[in-house]
Amino acid sequence: MRLPIPTWAIVATGLVLNVAAALMTNFVIDDLGEKATAVAERQTNNNQLIQLSWQQADALERRREAILVVLALTPTEIPVSESVAVTLLDAFTDMNDTPLTRVNMPSIMTRINDQQDLLRNKIDTLYLDNLQMAENQYEFNRKISAYRNLALFLQVFGLALIMARDLNRKLD
Repeated sequence: MRLPIPTWAIVATGLVLNVAAALMTNFVIDDLGEKATAVAERQTNNNQLIQLSWQQADALERRREAILVVLALTPTEIPVSESVAVTLLDAFTDMNDTPLTRVNMPSIMTRINDQQDLLRNKIDTLYLDNLQMAENQYEFNRKISAYRNLALFLQVFGLALIMARDLNRKLD
């Protein structure tokens, strides 16, 4: 027994499903895609900042080594020249007037350690942010996939309903 559903209603339902799929693709999926792209860009920026911070921490270590070498090569009685001291300590604005001597070594090394600790904490924070963003990225991709599957189903089902009109004519 056939249901007395008018053909135009079936075709209209199919068209509505196709329009709904197109709107879903245009608004929902595109919005999620933009959010996923923004997260990926932030991750890339964080990775660049992590690289830069590692380079800065490494540069501080090289500076520490240079200070130790200069002090090791300088006789105890002769102070390190002011130009060399300024060059080696220029990364620390609060130490520009500090003479580079063995007596000041503990404070200079402490300052380098503090700077490296700050950089490492920054790296840790950025890395943890990246881990959180990776989870967000996964969720966005999962939602995008689900909405795409739903949109595809709506399109196929809508087209099947539209094609039902042709099948209905053949049966009549």
